[in-house]
Amino acid sequence: MKKPLIIVCGVISLLSNQVFGQSRLYSNTAMQLSQITQNGTARFQGIGGNHTALGGDASNIFGNPAGIAFYNRSELSLSPTYYNIQNQADYIGTTTKDQKSNVNLSQFSLVLAGNPQSYNRSWRRTALGISFSRQANLNNQFSFAGQNNRSSMIDDIVELAQGVPVATLENEYNNGRPLSIESAFYNLYQIDAVSPNGPYRRPIPLARSAFEQTGTIELTGAASQWTFAYAGNYEDKFYLGISGGFSRQTYIRRQDFQERFVNGGAYRGLNYREDININGSGIFLSAGAIYKPTDNLQIGATIHSPNWNTMQMTYEEEVGVDVLNNRVPVFDANGRPVTNAQGQQAFDQLGDTQLTIEPFDFEYSMRSPMRASGGATFFFGKKGFITASAEYVGFKGMRISSPDAPDLRNDNRRLIQTSFNNVVNLRAGGEARIQNIRVRAGVAYLPNPYSQNFNVEGRLDRSKFQFSGGVGYRNERFFLDVSGTYLQTKDAFAPYQLNDANNFFSAQLNANSINAVATVGFFF
Repeated sequence: MKKPLIIVCGVISLLSNQVFGQSRLYSNTAMQLSQITQNGTARFQGIGGNHTALGGDASNIFGNPAGIAFYNRSELSLSPTYYNIQNQADYIGTTTKDQKSNVNLSQFSLVLAGNPQSYNRSWRRTALGISFSRQANLNNQFSFAGQNNRSSMIDDIVELAQGVPVATLENEYNNGRPLSIESAFYNLYQIDAVSPNGPYRRPIPLARSAFEQTGTIELTGAASQWTFAYAGNYEDKFYLGISGGFSRQTYIRRQDFQERFVNGGAYRGLNYREDININGSGIFLSAGAIYKPTDNLQIGATIHSPNWNTMQMTYEEEVGVDVLNNRVPVFDANGRPVTNAQGQQAFDQLGDTQLTIEPFDFEYSMRSPMRASGGATFFFGKKGFITASAEYVGFKGMRISSPDAPDLRNDNRRLIQTSFNNVVNLRAGGEARIQNIRVRAGVAYLPNPYSQNFNVEGRLDRSKFQFSGGVGYRNERFFLDVSGTYLQTKDAFAPYQLNDANNFFSAQLNANSINAVATVGFFF
């Protein structure tokens, strides 16, 4: 009599990319924490997020630090933000809609303008800036549902378990606390082991079953930083600045997945929960310059080093099954029912129906991509300006390593090289000035950073299009700006992957988000 075996979802799937192995978790987390779509004060967000060739704004502290050398008086500012994202998921002909909102502090800044030097000197003014800023907002949620007539998550783990001896799965189970997802479902009696060394298969009653699949993915977290900047003004023509600081990353992700077995007999369903909690901190450096060849034109450039981070991860899984009366029928290697002395179907009693896998704790180092940008601003006297910038982001330069896992660096380097693209983000915007009133608009195009396409019809383009606008008021003592940014993109999510791409499905996602920010500041 052979003990059945089932394994569910050994996948570690991350929103915005499909992740089908533990080694991919780290590089995909680095990608999500490094995707900066929009940040800064309401003024800079209103003009499309252009930081490169403008000065005199608190966003310069972490954008182009040379810009704080434009200040001739000190400033204190605060920027609260409201964020809302809406997702529509289409999975096997069923559409599901979700949304998630949160309120946060996107920026707090202090700029201390130095006393002007004698205008007979070349270096005429310096400034110091300090800010706390949120660089990336990871809050998101979506769900999917559909009836799958081709496959189950069971099939994914059948493929994963091939080559693993049954004895290994038995030895990994210890008093209800299995060490692996395979061991957990082996002891939940859900996949048949055809021989002591495999291969494995679905339970016989599920061989031709259909599967009603539902899932929810919820993500919270952010990338934020404290930045310290110093800049100087050379003859009101050339502005130089440097900055550096400390970054903080939080990534919390939960996936809940259920399958109801259609015509599964005693086998009625399964559930799976995955929790990922990652926290990290690091350091970074930046430098920038702005040059004014004429009174109407400014040219700027910046370079931002990677963030060198130390990360801590806790990974937890829980699996459960729903079987009739907690009993499972037993079949032999040929798929025939095993009977008792009376010729009746034999059953094994299932002791536990819900098992929590032993948590996995791990520390590693993460290097985010390097960034460099260039741009220009043209002023129409005191009536306003237009500005544009191009930002290079070297996603292929991300690195993951750990002294406890020597192969991690090389494995993830290969994954990063094949999974991601280096991109050039394009932004443009402008501001019109009517006495004390400011009116702003901007647009941005953020190319697809993923080089892979998944089980969707046609080429999946994950490029992002962003539109923003805002208004502001300022006088000699204070200012108030408000802005809104609308972003739209497409994505895909597969709860599991099989060797044959025709046998699994992906939920196709359409996402729209709104980010509203207000900035109030005081001069002193």
